Amino acid sequence: RIEMRYPWIYPDWGGTTGLFCKGTTIGNFTTALGEVKMIPLEDYTQTVNNIEAIVNLNPSLDSMLVDIKQLYTGYSAAVYRASFIFSSAEEQKQMKKELVKFGTNSENILSSKLENVEFENYADNKPFILQALVKASELVERAGNKVLVKIGDIIGPQVEMYQDKPRQFPMEIPYPHVLERKIQFSIPEGYQIKNADELNIHHVYPDDANRTMGFVSEYKLEGNLLKIHILEDYRQTSYPVNLYDPYRKIINAAADFNKIVLVLEKKPQKG
Repeated sequence: RIEMRYPWIYPDWGGTTGLFCKGTTIGNFTTALGEVKMIPLEDYTQTVNNIEAIVNLNPSLDSMLVDIKQLYTGYSAAVYRASFIFSSAEEQKQMKKELVKFGTNSENILSSKLENVEFENYADNKPFILQALVKASELVERAGNKVLVKIGDIIGPQVEMYQDKPRQFPMEIPYPHVLERKIQFSIPEGYQIKNADELNIHHVYPDDANRTMGFVSEYKLEGNLLKIHILEDYRQTSYPVNLYDPYRKIINAAADFNKIVLVLEKKPQKG
């Protein structure tokens, strides 16, 4: 696999059992002793799909300026590195548009840059980074005196899991990984957020101390600055079928966040 660099083997080759052979010689007879054991993948903390975004409304409150950074390490970085290295300039331009649109719903890119594209960056597991400044009118709507901000779109579209029939097979994922998102939104002067508590979502299995998977989002208000932090992680490659319900709740929690629209309304007049 020309896009991989050790220890980042193609993930489908790990997280399962393999036959390990060790050569041995007995007299004039040379053979190998075989042992079946797990082919380990790298720790979940080494593969990230992260987003850092600074979001501001324009003065007329009809568009957003989004400074977004997407970071990928480990197994996740392989796809993007290979895609950009083996593509033409025109293909790279189209891929940038698609990546930026994932987190902004907009292709109106004012500026962009890539970092750590080369395969050599596997040595220190430096993140593949796409940073872009985007004008996104798609993230804002007006409803009378209210301003609707589609803050959930910053994390991009998410899978939803619904199933009427009982689950028959375990849940398999290609590799353990972390998705961390940090979003900063400046609330316009004279406005307040009506529904900020919708940003608090907490689904973890089995619990915070022994977590094997989870989705937790929370926010802080510092003056007119809204800071959102999201941590979603899957620390195993396989979850047994009896964990389908908590797994589905965590997957759907990300989809629920993606649908969040902040409602901004004018602060009541004093006096």
